[in-house]
Amino acid sequence: MVEGAHSTRYTQRVTDSIPTPAEAEMHNRPGHLIRRAQQVHSYLWTSMVSKDVTPSQFSALTVVAANPLCDQITLSRESGLDTSTAGTVIHRLVGAGWVEIDRDPKDRRRKLLSLTIEGQRVFDETLVKASAMTERMVECLDGGEQRQLTSLLARIVTHGEKLRESHAEGATAAGSPGGGSSVR
Repeated sequence: MVEGAHSTRYTQRVTDSIPTPAEAEMHNRPGHLIRRAQQVHSYLWTSMVSKDVTPSQFSALTVVAANPLCDQITLSRESGLDTSTAGTVIHRLVGAGWVEIDRDPKDRRRKLLSLTIEGQRVFDETLVKASAMTERMVECLDGGEQRQLTSLLARIVTHGEKLRESHAEGATAAGSPGGGSSVR
C-alpha cells in the first residue's frame, strides 16, 4: 500500500458525506422533507402492508367501507383523490373483484359503490397491516409529537386545498378554466 493512500481514501469518504451548503439548505425545506417522508411511507407500505393494494386503493376501500352505496364524487371528495384518479382506482377495484357498482334506482346515471365480500376481507386485512405500518413509521415520536405531526400535516393539506380552490376560482373568473399551475 502506498503511504498516505489509506488516509486519502478515508478523507475522501468523510468529505463526501458532508453536504454542500445547497444540499444542507435542501434538507431543511418542508417540500423536500415531505417528499422524503412519502418515500419512507411508500417503502413501508410495500414491505409491511401490501404489494397488491396501493395506498390510493386502500383510501378508496376505506371510503366505500364507511359509506356503503356512495358514488364516485363522494369517494373522490372523502379520499382526496381527484375525480379522474378516483375513476381509475374504482375501475381497478372493480377489476380485482373488491368493489361492485350498481345503478342508483332514483338516478340511473349515478353509479353506487359497495364492497364485495372479498373487498371487505381485503379491506379488513389491509386495515390491520396499515395501522401497524403507521405505528412503525412514527414510533420515533412520542404520543404528543405524533398528534402534532398529524395536526400540522392536516393544516398544510387544508391550506393547500384552499389555495387550489382559490386558484381555480381565479382561473374561472379570468376565463381560463383549469389554466395555469395548481397545488397538487
